[in-house]
Amino acid sequence: MPKITPTGTDLLKEKHIKGNGGVPIPPPLLEIDRNPQIENKPQDARIISPNPEIKVPLKIAILGTAPSSKMLAPYNDPTWQIWSCSPGNQDIPRWDVWFEIHSNLLWPECASYGAPYVEWLKKQTKPIYMQDNGLVPNATRLPIEDLVKDFGRYFFTSSFTYMIAMAIKAGATDIALFGIDMASKNEYILQRPGGHYFMQKAAEKGIKVSVPYESDLAQPPPLYGYSDSTPYGRKVSMREQELTNRINQLEIERAKMTENITYLKGALEDNDYHKSIWGGVEIAFGPLQQPHNL
Repeated sequence: MPKITPTGTDLLKEKHIKGNGGVPIPPPLLEIDRNPQIENKPQDARIISPNPEIKVPLKIAILGTAPSSKMLAPYNDPTWQIWSCSPGNQDIPRWDVWFEIHSNLLWPECASYGAPYVEWLKKQTKPIYMQDNGLVPNATRLPIEDLVKDFGRYFFTSSFTYMIAMAIKAGATDIALFGIDMASKNEYILQRPGGHYFMQKAAEKGIKVSVPYESDLAQPPPLYGYSDSTPYGRKVSMREQELTNRINQLEIERAKMTENITYLKGALEDNDYHKSIWGGVEIAFGPLQQPHNL
């Protein structure tokens, strides 16, 4: 299996650096297993073609914001369309189609970044897909009914799932995913299965689906019941148990220390009281003895 991120030595060994003055070309992509005998054809004439002069094969690079592979996209290759999303990508070198599926951009909690983003979208002249054109008059409505009819409604868990589905319907021959990790816990639980589902659906239609080694999305999920029994599965399981036991022990010690600290802080407060209120009591028994009355 290829490494997630090849080292420079790995690239040299695999001849990914050509004789062009030592300038490396982008790292290789991990291709998802597909059926090369099946050809994907456009399913819906309403799909926008941003560059009608570009003929088949229709190669679409879908872009997220993860810095690990975002800038590896083929910006300088005109045979690739760049499909992007998110306000975090406003500064990319180029794009052909934009997707903004969220409709809450002007809600109070989102307005700080959403309002300038909406204004930016209004100024664009290239195709933009949104839920409707209520926020951006020049936007095209995403054909959500058609997408749900064709693919079901169980796996549309992120912007990228809509984008991959639209690429399938557009008749893509190649789909490459850049800047998409889905590695945070929230994304892993809620979004990652949908991403893998549509990657697999595209591959089943004969589309070449690839992701850079730098992307966490390149890694398939564990096989339930099987992965636990591998040496690696056993190792990480025992490591988890070891770390959990150490944390539990330290939490017990912390609780004891917290109790002691609380006690000592109380004693210190009591001592401060005696120091500030009763600090002069000894003068009644020494050479500075004074009558108690004022």
